[in-house]
Amino acid sequence: MRIRSIQRAFAVLVLAVAPSACAGLDQDGSAEAASGQTPIQFSDIPVPDGMKLQQDLHQSHSFELGQFRVADLHYFGNLKVAEISDYLKARMPQHGWSLEAESAEPEARKLFFVRGRQKATCAIRVDDIGVTRMHVEVRVQGEPEAD
Repeated sequence: MRIRSIQRAFAVLVLAVAPSACAGLDQDGSAEAASGQTPIQFSDIPVPDGMKLQQDLHQSHSFELGQFRVADLHYFGNLKVAEISDYLKARMPQHGWSLEAESAEPEARKLFFVRGRQKATCAIRVDDIGVTRMHVEVRVQGEPEAD
């Protein structure tokens, strides 16, 4: 029960602090220049060369405190969907992630990785104008067992 209370208090704190991190946009629409903050790209989530982090309009965001991590990172580029999928399936295990499941369509893939209590979902697709998009979502699943 105490763990749940701590988690709830932490969630309230995150929600209270998050708006202050969104200070506004610079003239070029760059969140980085206006707020001085950029989303953390976790070192254990590999990103293929040619995919660029979408930072304008605060589309990408992440938070890390100790072992607690949350991220919604949006990337764009011109690589093929299968190329990115193959890259992630080869590289994620090198960082301790295990492929749990995947789904595939002609122009889209979704890969589900787990490592301990963390889950990373990587959705890859080609949008209406032919740009390849990759959305990486990192979450902590479940609650730790009480000692």
